[in-house]
Amino acid sequence: MNFDFSPLLRYLLRRLVRIAITSGITYQAFCKLLRSVYFEVATEFEPVKGKPNSDSRVTLLTGLSRREVRALRESSDTPPRPRPNIERLVLDAWSSSLDFMDADGNMLPLPRTHRQGGARSFETLVESVNKDIRARSLLDEWLRKGFVILDEQDRVLPVQRRSTGVVEGATGTGLLLSEMVSDLLNGFERVYLQEQPVPGFGFHVVYGHHLSEESAQLICSTAQREGAQLMNRLNRLVVEREALDTRREDAQTRVMVGFGSYQADGVQDPGLMTPPPGLPS
Repeated sequence: MNFDFSPLLRYLLRRLVRIAITSGITYQAFCKLLRSVYFEVATEFEPVKGKPNSDSRVTLLTGLSRREVRALRESSDTPPRPRPNIERLVLDAWSSSLDFMDADGNMLPLPRTHRQGGARSFETLVESVNKDIRARSLLDEWLRKGFVILDEQDRVLPVQRRSTGVVEGATGTGLLLSEMVSDLLNGFERVYLQEQPVPGFGFHVVYGHHLSEESAQLICSTAQREGAQLMNRLNRLVVEREALDTRREDAQTRVMVGFGSYQADGVQDPGLMTPPPGLPS
């Protein structure tokens, strides 16, 4: 492989370092974390005969000294998995049952109380996830955030199927974004660097330059509207196939399909794909 990936890694690291600085992670803490991740990845990297790599091989792969590798191996702990909050769990339950969605995958309006809707009520949905949280308290919070509304029939209606920034918060949104980006990078490495076939891997990008603010907002709002409709249909397909595959012994594959949009100041943040001056965009 002759291509120098340092400029691309630098570009990605700039984004990560901005997040680190914003969240109060210092250079020293970031380096400590990076050293630990280098050790974790190298320990599992192309193992010989299925065994974890030796200290010598980890040193060879990472450049860490054998002393550092030994210390990391002795102190290595499994990092805790992020725990989704109650709002995420209720949202997932609402969007993961065929009883709660229409033919296009849109989440159905739910009667507010068990007395009004029985098993298909918002109150029952919340209680199925956590009996310690009162459905009314969660509803009031979602009404305050603008995630749901109450119609004239006293039914709870979602404003949109998955309002990530509203419901997830920084931690949940970061978890979703991290997994999506991680899977894309993993697919890229396997397909383009290791030249392995990866069924299902692919991504499609549309980008534009030299746009007015009005045009950029029009493009992004169109993408969000039509993208949400596609996500709804895919979500229903996922729920249907999960139900069909539930008893299959070979049902061990997971899939990640993501969609996003972003607009930025093309002068302050030109990106890597901006054509040089004098060339058509």
